[in-house]
Amino acid sequence: MKPVSELYGRHPGADIYVVGTGTSMRVFPVSLLEGKITVGLNMAWKNAPITYGITIAPHLNIPECMDGEAPHPEITWVTKRDKAKVKLTPEQFERADAAYYTFDIRHGKDSGSGDWVTDTGRELGYVRRPTGDLLYQWSSISQTAANLAANMGARNVILVGCDNCSLEGNHHAHQQHTKWLGEPPDVRYRQYYEGLAEVRSALRERGVSLVSLSPFLKLDEPAMDFHRLCDELERPELIEAGADMSEADHPRHLAKAAKPPTSPAPSLLRRALGKIR
Repeated sequence: MKPVSELYGRHPGADIYVVGTGTSMRVFPVSLLEGKITVGLNMAWKNAPITYGITIAPHLNIPECMDGEAPHPEITWVTKRDKAKVKLTPEQFERADAAYYTFDIRHGKDSGSGDWVTDTGRELGYVRRPTGDLLYQWSSISQTAANLAANMGARNVILVGCDNCSLEGNHHAHQQHTKWLGEPPDVRYRQYYEGLAEVRSALRERGVSLVSLSPFLKLDEPAMDFHRLCDELERPELIEAGADMSEADHPRHLAKAAKPPTSPAPSLLRRALGKIR
């Protein structure tokens, strides 16, 4: 695959929209995104016009790699080559290797916590300045996308549909797989938020703003406005989440997480050293 650094600097001073698949996208006016530079997370292409797509699970999210989905040649895809090589068929990988871009996280270290969400790619140095083909990746691909958008030259990175929570029992804008990986959803959502919050702080150091754009007019009661919009727009108020792909996609991680950590001290030491850095 082509190195992701080839995309850096393509959009100097631009507003770049990072489009997620959160519940709010079900009632978001997607016409607002027409003609905009967008980085779609996973299956965001099902809801909105996408310029660039980013995922670490190409077999689950890239239409050209999914049974029954029409191709979307207008999307420029960014994924991890090593993951694609394992998860795609030889034919799919050959096409992906010729057309897609790849990033890496190789300089990080595993926290040793036993949790699937490790500190492997939790390196804010990658966010503070472009670092080759290395991008921040911790608990959510939204964090990686924000890092990528800044490296492409964004002055403002605008999150859309990155809810970092469920809403009225909804986890996505449409039915798709989940990966809670042995933890309650709220634990993962909190990690999504924490990662984005520290990425926001690091981006601020380089003069890049990270903000979230919501379709809701009342921040203390988004559910109320969600129901109202669903009624006005004739959208379903509840869509069940799809199958949890954790066991099929991460059996070794789940087996590790099921065992209590044998030595928590190194994890605490690494976290402390990370804060000092």
